[in-house]
Amino acid sequence: MENRLSAEHNPEPIGECPVCQNTKFKKLFSKNQKDFWKCISCGLQKQHPLPTESILREYYELSYRSGMYETFSSEGDLKEMTAKQRLKEICRRIRPSGKWLDVGASTGVFVKTLLEGSINAEGIEISETAVSLAKENGLPVKAGTLETHLTDEKYDAITAFDLIEHLIDPITFLKTAHSKLKPDGYLIMTMPNLNSLSRYIMRSRWYFYIPEEHLHYFNPFIIRKLLERNNFNVLFVGTTYKPMTYNYAQTQFVEYNPMVYRFLNVASKLVPGFLRQQIIPLPIGEMMVVAQMNSL
Repeated sequence: MENRLSAEHNPEPIGECPVCQNTKFKKLFSKNQKDFWKCISCGLQKQHPLPTESILREYYELSYRSGMYETFSSEGDLKEMTAKQRLKEICRRIRPSGKWLDVGASTGVFVKTLLEGSINAEGIEISETAVSLAKENGLPVKAGTLETHLTDEKYDAITAFDLIEHLIDPITFLKTAHSKLKPDGYLIMTMPNLNSLSRYIMRSRWYFYIPEEHLHYFNPFIIRKLLERNNFNVLFVGTTYKPMTYNYAQTQFVEYNPMVYRFLNVASKLVPGFLRQQIIPLPIGEMMVVAQMNSL
């Protein structure tokens, strides 16, 4: 049962905030028997308790075989449009060059987009199923995480789209990314934005409050502070757009927000079929962050 999105009066110690090291959090709500909390100092939101790595791996494997990620990976046109949209947004901030590493590469569509743009790129992905699909298409994607990616190679840029909110330990990820970048290398990420209009309207029903996988939540101030504390200079934080179709949005809301799904399902009867297949870049409540490493 989902509770109303309101903080309890008495903060509780539930571990250290990865952004400000505060240990006091207020409980916001419960969803699918998972508790969501807010740091009373910086405003970071997180799940507590956090799942184990093995539980997360099992979840992603199942999702790529027969769940939400299987649906996403089958939407080839949308995936390619998303990859191109992200590269276009990146090119407004920096000039892509050198060697790139895409973390959480899924089936390798962004790696493919970089390679087609004559950018030397490779990817890593936690799901063996997704890696197998990437390799079937001849793409250089390996199984693993950034922390297990053992190489002496230094990268000009590391991309991590829709990843940091999934991580049990964001600090270790940022420190590892810093160690694998060349001097003045770039870290580029996307993630849900707590300050988005959709979150304010939907509150605890926000479609990015996903109990099974989204573990940490940020706004522009919070992610900037986290990056600066881990030796990155933030160059840009702003809205990112995701290509969507009406039909694809429907399939996602089946899991994300059944109430919205029911509304879209009824409304779809009034929307012509060709319009339901139109791909439109939309601001769905995510932000892009472009940061540059500071030399230690």
